[in-house]
This record gives sequence, structure tokens and C-alpha cells, in this order.
Amino acid sequence: MHAFDYYTEFYLAKVRDAKQHADTSVRECAGIFYCTERNAKLIIRKLVNLHWIYWEGGRGRGHKSRVTFLKRLDALIDEQINEILQKQQLDRAIKFIQSHALPEQLKLKSYNRIKEQFGYHTEASSENKCDMLRIPMKRRLATLDPAFSAITSESHIARQVFDCLVNYNLVNDTYEPHLAHAWDASDQWRNWTFYLRKGVHFHHGRELTAEDVRFTVQRVFDPIERIPCRWYFRTLQQVKIQDRYTITLTFTEPTPALLFFSALNLAILPADIGFNPEHIIGTGAFRIVKYNKQRLVFERFSDYFRERALLDRIELYFAPEFARTQRLYEVPNQDVKSELPVHEKTYEEIGSNYLIFNFNKKGPLNDWHFRNVFDLLIDRNRLIRELGENRLRVSNSFINHDHALKLRPSDNIEKTIKRLLSESTYTGETLLLVHFDHQAVIRDAEWIRQRALQFGICMKLMPMPMNLFYEKQLIHDADLVLGGEVLEENLELGILQLFCNESSLIRRMINCEQARRIDLFMGEFLRAESHHARMSIFRKLEQFIQSERLLIYLYHSKREITFDSALSGVKLNAFGWADFSKLWIKHTT
Repeated sequence: MHAFDYYTEFYLAKVRDAKQHADTSVRECAGIFYCTERNAKLIIRKLVNLHWIYWEGGRGRGHKSRVTFLKRLDALIDEQINEILQKQQLDRAIKFIQSHALPEQLKLKSYNRIKEQFGYHTEASSENKCDMLRIPMKRRLATLDPAFSAITSESHIARQVFDCLVNYNLVNDTYEPHLAHAWDASDQWRNWTFYLRKGVHFHHGRELTAEDVRFTVQRVFDPIERIPCRWYFRTLQQVKIQDRYTITLTFTEPTPALLFFSALNLAILPADIGFNPEHIIGTGAFRIVKYNKQRLVFERFSDYFRERALLDRIELYFAPEFARTQRLYEVPNQDVKSELPVHEKTYEEIGSNYLIFNFNKKGPLNDWHFRNVFDLLIDRNRLIRELGENRLRVSNSFINHDHALKLRPSDNIEKTIKRLLSESTYTGETLLLVHFDHQAVIRDAEWIRQRALQFGICMKLMPMPMNLFYEKQLIHDADLVLGGEVLEENLELGILQLFCNESSLIRRMINCEQARRIDLFMGEFLRAESHHARMSIFRKLEQFIQSERLLIYLYHSKREITFDSALSGVKLNAFGWADFSKLWIKHTT
């Protein structure tokens, strides 16, 4: 802690009724500062030397000392925060607000001062100009390892740092060259040869070669590592380097390698470093220059092999107090008129919110009758009507298509629920419903708990931070989990990841037999020769999910993004993020 923090805690603990002095003792100060009495004396001496307090020691045994606070707290906070921000230490300013129980008025003033630092800023020096974007995050990131990517925010951020062999073009529905400038496929899509671009460099300066592609493939394929996306290489037979820039992969079955190598999971890592969370290296448009629990800082990679990023710097801060539900890309320093319009983009996410059961845990949720009760008691239309916000419409599929499964009619619904309950193995035990700690999900969980209670089903809610998504404890403890999926722009890849990646919530909640059945569908999905045929197989899979009540679809969501009209290059991806490398500020004259 800094002297500023100690003074703040001391002031808050001792100043009452506008009096700037109080009786105290070294022992009491040690309790306030959370330290030993010896260290408390050092802190007191430091505050005296700063001329922030006057300390008059008590005379005689048992007599208290007297402290006089020479700085009003509001004036000192204003002075110190300004000084901290001038030093470009926004993370320290945020930590200060998070660490102290300030009076509401003082907290609001500090909050507004720090809030000005977010959004788009331009810092000019005598030599150059730096365009930067600062974004507050609601939570800490779980992982930026592309092989483990399963959360939308982490996936988008990792895309700024890492590159794939090929890219998927949503507009043309084609695969385009990226790290690989060309490729060949032979023997009915069993042999794939990729030709790498020359002169592509990693962030630490070394040129990318075929050895880095082999390392990435073998890392994912390694049975000991048990990386969740190793299913990509379930039929891989051989990896052979032809020369420095050419590599061939041989599979035992026809394989859509372009589909796989466009996935972030298979972004190419440097063979000499791999993935090191303390030294994250890729080939992407931005390189990471700082990463800790408080913030993540990117800088434009000047040696990027494609078009350079237009922004110079991006700073992400763990600051839930400043994060909005809608991601607002602001340009606070622009000299523009107040009537300058704010643009808004609203769209329906591809995916669904759902309730899933833990089939790895013994209990009544292994009973089809009891799972069917939840399918009936959750009135999706009523949930959407009562909770509103971004809940758009009833869902009965992970995608929005004309062949979505019909929901049951609600005639005599309560009578049916009571009959199914009586036929089930439920005996009144309390079930644990785990949900992530987003406000919308918290409200969904409470709505479902109250609805279940009307039929005598007892549930306990347990919120879980999203950064703990990968923890095994989730599967060990939960009876039910409230989940949500937003699929990739490449819909077929999104479906495969949803049902095959072992980091996906669905894959972690189902049992071995259910996984075997799903794998049969996914094998057929991969072998299908057209998009129409694959979507037909996907609908059959969803019919299986519906009939077995493996999960309960809830609703589709909409997303609204607002941004200042001074900002150009805003093109949102399926996850509701704008590609950082394409953003730029349109300065006014």
C-alpha cells in the first residue's frame, strides 16, 4: 500500500462529525493498517513527514495519543488521483477506488474523474501521435491460450494477438490465405500441404516456419497434455515438414483441414516458447506489453505481415465499476458539438441461453421425468416478458432457422408437472444451480428458482465468476448450470466446437454414453459433403437433445452496441466486438 492508501484508511476510521483530530494509539493504528505495531510506527512517521498528520504522543502509561489530520480527504484524493493519472497509472487509480469504502459523494467524484480516462484518446508528443483505446472489463480474463479458447471475450482478445493458417470470409463463405498463402489437398481430403508466407515474424522477432506449425499441431495432439480441442486431430496420422515453409498433414479419414485451421484453437504458436502466460507471443496485429490481474496492454506490432493496425495502443482494465452492459466505444477528448450523433448497432446473437443438467453426478436429474418437469415449468415467454432487457425471443435451437422444434402447448401444464414429479425420483432434496455472475444470468437463476419452488422443488443458487469457467469444481458441485453460447461467424465451426471441444459446458456436463451418441452425429456431420446436409444432421442432433432433455433451451438474446460517430472502422463480429486493428478516430477540424 502507498502512504495515500494508509492516510485514507486512517481518516475514514477516525474522523467523525467534521472533526480533524482524534484520540488513538499505535496498537489501534496497527489494526487500521493491518500490520504490526512496529510497522504502524513507521507508517505514522511517514505520514508526519509528508505533513499530512500531526502526531502528539500520549504522556504516561495508558494515555492515548492524539492525531490531527492536516489534509481534508476530498482535497487529498483529488490531488493524488490527478497526480496518479498524470503518471499514466490508471490501474493504480482504479485499485484505489476498489480498495476503500469511500463516502458516496466522494466515491462518485473520484469515479467520474477516472471514468474520463476510458474510451479513445490521442496523446501527442513532439515526435509522434499515439491513438489509444482504454476499455473497462467486468471481470478478469480466464486464459488467452488459443487452444483453450471457449469464452467470447477471451476469444476476441486472443484473435488480436494470434494468427491462423487460413481465415474464414463470412461474406463470401470461403477460406482465404493468411499465414499460409496456398494449400493443396489430395487423396480425397486426407493429405493436406500448406505453403507458409515468408517473412512473417513473431512478436519476439523470430520468423515463422513450418517447425512452428508442427509444434502447434503436436501440442494439441499430445495425449498427455489433453488439450480440449485435440478432437481436431483424432484421425491425424503424420506431420511432415517438407522444407522451411512447407508442411504436410496426413489423416486416415477425409478431413476439412481449412475449417479446422481457421479456428482460433489452432492459431500458430512459436516452437521456442509455446504458450507462456507471462510472455505471450503470437504473430498478430497487436503484441502484449503488460499483463497482470489489473490490466492488459497491447501495442501495435509494427512488423505485422498484413495491413498494420490503425490504433497504436489498447489497454484493458479489470474495472467492473466502469464497465457498461452495452459496450460503449467513446471518444471523450474530441472537440465536437454535443448534438453529434451516437450510433447504435442492434442484432440478434447466433446462439442460445440454456439450462443444462450434470449427468456426471448422481441424483434425480438423471431421471427423464424430472428433467421433463423443468422443460415444462420454465415458461420461456413469461420469463422474457417479466425480465425483458436483452432477452429477445423464445429459443428451441442453438441457431435461428425455420425448422426449429415446436414448444409444447401449455394446456393443463401444472397438472402435467405434478404428475411427472410424482413419477420421478425427486424426494425434496435441495439442488445446486450454478450460474455465472452476470446480472442478467443472476436474474434468470432467481426467476427459475422461484418458479421451481412453486412446485416444491428446492434450489440453492451459487454464482461463479466467469474467469473460473475452466475449474473442475464446476462439474463436481453443480446439479444444474445456467449456460449460454454465442456461435462463431463460421456456423459449422461453431457447431463443432460446441459439441466436440472438451472445454465446452455441454461436453463437460454430459456422461460417456451421451458423448458417444453426440460423436456419432458429429462424425456424420464432418463426412457430409454439403452445408445443407450438415444442417440436416445438426437438426437431428437437436432432436436427440430435445427428446432426451439433455438441456433446456431458454431464449435468444439481442446485443446493442453504441459508439461515438467520431469513431470509424466499427464492424462488429459475432461476439459483439469490433476488430481493434480496424478502428480509428475521425478527428474534427
